[in-house]
Amino acid sequence: MADANDTEIVVRKMAFMHVPKCGGMSIHAALKSALPPGSLAPQRFDTSIFCDFSDYDLLDPVTRSEIAVTEGERRSLDNYTAVCGHFSFKTLAEIVDPRSIATIVREPRSRLLSLYTYWRVPEIYERWNPYRPDMHARRPFVEFLKEPLLASAIDNQICRMLLHGDRRLPGSAFARHADIDSIAMDAIQRLDSLGSVCVLEFGNRTWYGLERVFGVKLEPLKLNVTTEGRATPIRPGEALLTDETLDLLEQRNAADLLVYDHLLARAGANTRERQRITQSAFVQQLAKFGDLVGHSGHGR
Repeated sequence: MADANDTEIVVRKMAFMHVPKCGGMSIHAALKSALPPGSLAPQRFDTSIFCDFSDYDLLDPVTRSEIAVTEGERRSLDNYTAVCGHFSFKTLAEIVDPRSIATIVREPRSRLLSLYTYWRVPEIYERWNPYRPDMHARRPFVEFLKEPLLASAIDNQICRMLLHGDRRLPGSAFARHADIDSIAMDAIQRLDSLGSVCVLEFGNRTWYGLERVFGVKLEPLKLNVTTEGRATPIRPGEALLTDETLDLLEQRNAADLLVYDHLLARAGANTRERQRITQSAFVQQLAKFGDLVGHSGHGR
């Protein structure tokens, strides 16, 4: 029996839901540095973000070991104090209370522009053979945005990670316009149950909420940023930003934009401030997008 003067140490499980291209690599590195060795689960993915792919055992063994594919592999996450990676809410909620889940979101159209640029970096997916969705990013941007096989990664990604398995968000088809409002509403309800939801555009304020959930001091880092010169330039004469591609960016993020607006409102921003934050982030990413993949792409 423990002495009455002993202080009981309670270890609380926690998780970070990493929405792709929303700063999660930095969070993983900070958590790995801050937590005791062996606390952080070695798995970094479940199957929710993989596009039209199921042959996981064909992957390199090291890469395969980072993916929780089977029910047993997902249950094994419960053996660790912290889980951090591209996991859906459904996977994480099976092992931790939603109030112990944190995530970061980003202006959705900017996220998708960043993803396309990132996938055009030649070495990114070399270790993922035979899974090569990045080859779709070598196609013209308009074709990339129209490819239904990429829906898991390019169509309302925030909502998909929160509502993985929902029939309104099929793996190889885009969300229907008629379902956008209800998808956003359900995603917001689930998002509001999380312990911390941070907005990337708020800068280092993002880290404070994460520290509260994880109970450790996190040193802000900036990793996995696509830099000029790494992404493959577009083909000469290819129209990159046209009326059609800008419309498609809106369509692919229609529900996520409603979720993002809700988060800005929850943070206290009025309508005008929310519009300014959203458009400012998008315009800045558009400029960076042109710099990274080629100025000749401006078609308007």
